[in-house]
Amino acid sequence: MKYIDRYFSRREAKSRRNYEIEDLIYTELEGLTKIYDASTGDLINAAIRFLVETEDIANYVKDPGEITVTHTIMVKQSNLIGLEELKAKYDISIYKLVNIAIRNFLRDSKE
Repeated sequence: MKYIDRYFSRREAKSRRNYEIEDLIYTELEGLTKIYDASTGDLINAAIRFLVETEDIANYVKDPGEITVTHTIMVKQSNLIGLEELKAKYDISIYKLVNIAIRNFLRDSKE
């Protein structure tokens, strides 16, 4: 593997998507952008990729008072395909899968 390939990924087509994301977990992602050289969109793409790879569909009960806010994210094509496959396999909405992905990603980043 070339040195450059270890540190930079190849460009991939992205599509603009609107997702309702729970405010609390989005705020946690924003906190990570102050630590890592990554935008919230980069972190969400990493979270989705992590979910697609692990298929760790850990369903959770949403706090009744939790607010969801719609965010526009540029999502990599491979992640969109992966989300569609998980949706078909587990019969879970894309909105829920994205929130599960972020929760799993945040949990993993704290370990």
